[in-house]
Amino acid sequence: MARGFSSIPDRRIRIQRVPGVWEEVLECDYCGGSGVAEVEEAVPDYRSGSGYLIERLGECPDCEGRGYVELPEEIDAEE
Repeated sequence: MARGFSSIPDRRIRIQRVPGVWEEVLECDYCGGSGVAEVEEAVPDYRSGSGYLIERLGECPDCEGRGYVELPEEIDAEE
């Protein structure tokens, strides 16, 4: 299903970056809030001059391993 067309509402979570100040952010859809996802890694093959791709668990590319993404400005402005 394409992004933005899901029938499931965005999952909002509250985080505290500064003591006493709570912020609402969206849970990352790509990793499900865990911060870890399957990523492709390029492995060079120096003998043949090419390479191949492997899949491994790594830092989520969407949220950079945090588990959440910032609210888009249009959603943030509504509140």
